[in-house]
Amino acid sequence: MISKLNPTTKRVWKPYCLTGNAVCSTEFIVYKAKDQSITDFLYSVIDSGSFSDFMCSHVTGSTGSRQRTTPSDTLSYELILPSEDELAEFQSLVSPMYAQMRINAIENDKLKRLRDSLLPKLMSGEIDVSSVHL
Repeated sequence: MISKLNPTTKRVWKPYCLTGNAVCSTEFIVYKAKDQSITDFLYSVIDSGSFSDFMCSHVTGSTGSRQRTTPSDTLSYELILPSEDELAEFQSLVSPMYAQMRINAIENDKLKRLRDSLLPKLMSGEIDVSSVHL
């Protein structure tokens, strides 16, 4: 998923959808690989500097916050597709990294929620940690 608004500010996400009912703003372009085995390769292409440069060179609209790239223009981006063996090797190297990034993002969200629930209680004195030795 990539923001089509002001492509000079790069905003690319690999969302972690926990349901099949995910939605997003119309200001984003959602790409989904027809072949799920190359999802990480597709994300890497979209996250590349050359794709970002391509988007910037295909903006419409006036300056500033009104510039957008149209989804159909991004489909004209040309790349050399690696062989099946090269794609498989790429996926075997990169997929574990993206999987760990997903695990880290989920853990960070849990830790943020824990912090947000505990901090007010600690600040108010509702929870006393003066006897805890670290």
